[in-house]
Amino acid sequence: MHLPKSIRTVLGWIVSATLASTLALVFAPQASAATETTYRVTATTLNVRAGRSTSSDVVGTLTKGKHVLAVGSVRGRWLPISYNGTRAYVSTKYLTKDRRPAKNRITGPAGNKTATMKVTVRAKAIAGSTAVKTYPKGTVMRVTGKVRGIFTRVIIDRTKGWASTRRLSTVTSTLPDTVADYVTTDVLALRTAAKASAASQLTIPTGSTVSGTGVSSGSYTQVVYANKAGWVITGYLKAVEGTDPAYVLPLSATTLYVIAPTHLIAAATPDAEGIGTAALAATLRGTGVTKSSYTEVIWNGSTAWVPSSAVTVSLGSTSLNRLESNGKAAVIEIRQKFPQLTTIYGWRASSDYSSDHPNGRAVDFMIPSYKSNKALGDALAAYVIANGPRLHMTYVIWRQRIWTPYSGTWRAMEDRGSPTANHMDHVHVSFEPSSK
Repeated sequence: MHLPKSIRTVLGWIVSATLASTLALVFAPQASAATETTYRVTATTLNVRAGRSTSSDVVGTLTKGKHVLAVGSVRGRWLPISYNGTRAYVSTKYLTKDRRPAKNRITGPAGNKTATMKVTVRAKAIAGSTAVKTYPKGTVMRVTGKVRGIFTRVIIDRTKGWASTRRLSTVTSTLPDTVADYVTTDVLALRTAAKASAASQLTIPTGSTVSGTGVSSGSYTQVVYANKAGWVITGYLKAVEGTDPAYVLPLSATTLYVIAPTHLIAAATPDAEGIGTAALAATLRGTGVTKSSYTEVIWNGSTAWVPSSAVTVSLGSTSLNRLESNGKAAVIEIRQKFPQLTTIYGWRASSDYSSDHPNGRAVDFMIPSYKSNKALGDALAAYVIANGPRLHMTYVIWRQRIWTPYSGTWRAMEDRGSPTANHMDHVHVSFEPSSK
């Protein structure tokens, strides 16, 4: 049958358009996959950083065998990857390029994502696979960091499956769940771990509201503040009105210093169960309660007891009692280590050279018979330097020389005119400001 030219033209256009659409459907996904490049992690643990440098902030970690998606070219041995909704970097020294794009890759940390619209969790990472359950907008889902194609691995209660990535929040929250709110009663350091030597992420002002996770360890309680999780000293968290009694924490009435290593026990009796230990010079918070020969202290979010003889509130003089806690802890430790030192000065109202003494951040350890006893001063200075980070030392001065962690070596100082001013008769140690 002979068709008019106009009809033949229309039919030809339809066939061409249909063929083009079919080819696009067949080949587009393959072309897209071909443009993706993934790498496998070869290190046991690999830091993910905010920039192309080992000094850049660590924004996450990856473990051996995991795969990451490249989002740019390698530059200076740093590979840009997709991580937690933004661009981050990993060192290519610990990566191996995949011959074919990996199906499963890590694009962020484990944590929580929120459904930004109604989302169906499916049994497999395949569109149209069995629907396990559908959840409304606003549902919080636990994610593992693993994605496959356009799907993210999720866990909700006991339900596991795959959800459309585009229906979830871009950034993963790694903050722990919280159970109660507190108001801080003093300035607190938000530390990375439950110990005094841990780094401080930031300082929380007095009167701030923080959220607790219900987890305590030793003298510390885990809280969330300013979108960061960390640890603060327990005794300075006052529960807001209406808090579940199970989450109300004891409050500090006094600061105690351990002058002899001791066990913490569950009751004020000699045969009570041991529930912890306190090292020499450790700082404890007391409730102000004593019983027999025991003192009540705050521990693991509750209370415990220590022998009263093992702790003190006074170091023996106003000069030392007015030191900040870093200086006090150092005095207790050094007294035990160097019993030859009988004269020690700390706070004083004024100083010609720095504000450390008036601020309670410096200690002068006087060396007896200093002209013939240089070895004692040398040993003390060496001990402080070796333990500097733990003692929170900022610098040491001894025999007209100064040592700082920054320089890592002794440097000569100017002549100040007298043995004491030149630190010939004492070792001066300054400390970082103390935060509770």
